[in-house]
Formats: sequence, structure tokens, C-alpha cells
Amino acid sequence: MRNDIDHEELLNKLSAGLERLDAQYDDISPPSLPAVEQFLAAEGLRRRRQSRKELLLFWFVALFLLMIILTVLGNAPVIYWILQAAFPLAALGGYAVTRFRLRREDGEQ
Repeated sequence: MRNDIDHEELLNKLSAGLERLDAQYDDISPPSLPAVEQFLAAEGLRRRRQSRKELLLFWFVALFLLMIILTVLGNAPVIYWILQAAFPLAALGGYAVTRFRLRREDGEQ
């Protein structure tokens, strides 16, 4: 009996909440079709411009880095080859240290 009363009370609260929510959104009118089309066209144009700017920035940075690498390679090839060897060796060294630590931790347990 008590369970039925709780369900009924909960159902009444839920119905009242839904009615308030419906009342909130009844006053809102959807935008007109021309306004939506204009917004979508403007947003598409803005996204295309943003995409072009990002692509242009990417190309400038890529060309700048390529220019630096070619300059270093032309002026000091020894430094270039040392850098080319140092980065992979550092990555492999970091990987080896991590595996060594994990093995040591597993051995201690």
C-alpha cells in the first residue's frame, strides 16, 4: 500500500515537472528558414576561411622547418647526422630504461 502511494506521488511530481518544462519551451518559436539558411551559409564560409588559414600556416611552418634542415645539412652535415642519430638513440634509451624499471618492479613483487 505504501509503495503504491510512493509511486503515485513520484508520478505526480514527474508530471508537474514535465508540465513546467513544456511551459518553458512553449514560448520559443523556431527560427525562420531563410535565417537558418543564412546562418548555415555564413558558418560554411567561416569554416572554409579558417581551414584555408590553417592550411596556409601549416605550409609556412613546414617550409620553414624544411629550409632550416636543408641549411643545416648543407652547412654542417656532421651536426645534422649527429642529430639524426641522437633522437632515435634517446628514444630507444628511454624505452630500455622504462622496460628495465618495469621488470625490476615485477621482480620485487
